[in-house]
Amino acid sequence: MQHHPTRTAPAHGFVRPRSLAMVGALAMLTSCATKGPVAPVVDDTTLFVGKVITLDDQGTIAEAVTVDRYGRILKVGAEKDLSAGLGAGARRVELKPGQVLLPGFIDPHLHVQPTLLQSLLGTHNLAPCLPPPYNQSAPAECAQHKDLLSALSSMKVAPATPETATQFVLGMNLDPSRQQFIPGKCDVKSAEEFMQQPKLYLDACVSKERPVLILDQSGHLAYVNEKAFEIACQGKKPCIPPESVTKNGGRWVLGKDGQHTGLIEESAGYAPFLAATQQGLLMNAAIPSGSLQELNKAIQALREAGLTTIADGGLSSRSQLEMVKLLAENPAFPLRVTGVVTHLAAGAVVNKDGAVATPALKPTGPACTPSPTNDCALPKWLGAGAIKLWVDGSTQGCTALLGQPYAYSADGHCPNAKEGQGDFKSAKALADAMRPLWASSDWRFQLHANGNEANQWAVDAFSQLQLEQPNPHRMLLIHNTVGQESVSQAIGELRKGTHVADQKTVPKMDVRVTHLIGHVAYWGDALAQMLEKNGAHKDIDIDPVDFDRRNGIPFSFHSDSMVTPARPLWFVEQAVTRRTWAYPDFQKTYVLGPQHATTVEEALRAVTIEPARQHEIDSWVGSIEPGKVADFVVLGANPLDYDPSKGGNPATISQIPVIRTYLGGKDPASRN
Repeated sequence: MQHHPTRTAPAHGFVRPRSLAMVGALAMLTSCATKGPVAPVVDDTTLFVGKVITLDDQGTIAEAVTVDRYGRILKVGAEKDLSAGLGAGARRVELKPGQVLLPGFIDPHLHVQPTLLQSLLGTHNLAPCLPPPYNQSAPAECAQHKDLLSALSSMKVAPATPETATQFVLGMNLDPSRQQFIPGKCDVKSAEEFMQQPKLYLDACVSKERPVLILDQSGHLAYVNEKAFEIACQGKKPCIPPESVTKNGGRWVLGKDGQHTGLIEESAGYAPFLAATQQGLLMNAAIPSGSLQELNKAIQALREAGLTTIADGGLSSRSQLEMVKLLAENPAFPLRVTGVVTHLAAGAVVNKDGAVATPALKPTGPACTPSPTNDCALPKWLGAGAIKLWVDGSTQGCTALLGQPYAYSADGHCPNAKEGQGDFKSAKALADAMRPLWASSDWRFQLHANGNEANQWAVDAFSQLQLEQPNPHRMLLIHNTVGQESVSQAIGELRKGTHVADQKTVPKMDVRVTHLIGHVAYWGDALAQMLEKNGAHKDIDIDPVDFDRRNGIPFSFHSDSMVTPARPLWFVEQAVTRRTWAYPDFQKTYVLGPQHATTVEEALRAVTIEPARQHEIDSWVGSIEPGKVADFVVLGANPLDYDPSKGGNPATISQIPVIRTYLGGKDPASRN
């Protein structure tokens, strides 16, 4: 049971959704309108009293915060000072002993629509269970998803009928890097591994009569059966991928016999199958009321994790952008949202004759700011001001772009991957793709880069463009998973204005990184087995926080949800402990890269003020300071007390209860 702060006055209260009606339906589920006369008040200020961890640059710990009627922070300081002068009608929200008030948590990179989708799939969510500290699944489910073929067999698929023979069976979160392949199941006699012939096992374990599409948990791979190819190609022979697949970095993998294996790489690769589902993964059909309840649970789970702001990190169409914007603007939605648009979605559409059919998008920001001179309602949609490109794929999915001293091991999960692959042919090609939207200097750019070579390409592309046209915005490297100190040094030099490219000094550039810290906790041991550094399985630098620290690179942590759960306190614990577990039984656990461990304060900043700065919304959120919005989280204990330097046990940070969140000084769950 949750214990709430004591209040002396009442509180005031992927994959695109199938229709715009979903937004209204969610409102019905999550809000309750009240009518009646409102009693006049003399003073509409709210006073929050208790231990306040501001996470400002001075590390201020305060006793109280005052918030005005518009949800703006007025003052931060001592309780007696802030209480003085408050008039009749002022509300007082008092924390219970041991509780602390922090700025609301921010997830700087997730995917809203896939996060909501997985709540609908039920038995078709095939993810392996998480290590013991984070596992929330029943033992039977964990046993069922322990190996690949059992997970596939767990899908409940009705026999094909004339009406359903062309309807896709959809699944997600399968993960061959952590789920064992045990041959002989599903009556398959072949000795081929799953990754060599996924379609064989989808036919045998799921369905041969209906098309099957399963997304890998990395989001960079998909698995389809033979019937799916037939539907996607509309029966045409040979079945070849459309130009959009290869042009945008996708691939339909072929076997030695020249036939499709059923392994599909990158979102561009599986886009034609998504389109062929005709269900559009929550695009057009009506959503049953039970499914709406599941969607609502998924949304509320984000709030209950302490999140108050999220960044949707890869809106791949203008319609997706509009849908997420409408969702955020819904009065019942309990989070602030900022969007990141892919370069293809944001770019101009040009006809064959060279005429511009659709102009390029322009970056947007919040419709109103928390300035003291404004009396407007502060919006939850914070705009879309960043452009996203993928430099490479997934480390655990065998498609990260690696360079010396790293390579995929011949005896690991990715035996044939070698140096992996990029989504572009070179750093120059990456810069060419960015250049049309870079020229105005209006956009921020965020580059997905897992492998060390991919990060080097990102540095090279940024350098080339910055030499051509300096961009004053903050740039972001997403994941920065496989660390190399020379690459981090180059990022630090870009930040200082001392980096040299093409024998020229690159103008100072604000480049930052955000790490998927779950790569350590959930995939750390798998990565240690599949990667080689200087020819050995040791000393790999995953999520290299120490390189960031030593080179003056601000960093944050994110979930990449649906890839990992959006639970910021889990991020903090994982960053401080650096513990990883070996699948499938979790009997082996150890610390991966102890030199990259953070302090608790560093990790808290990495889920509050640092992501706010990365998205240039730090004048709004990220710390508790006058002039910002009153987005708060109340925790049942002070995470700073768990720091090892204070004798605390950081391995239990994830168990700290999230008591309540406030958006603009109000509890989104309140019915008042």
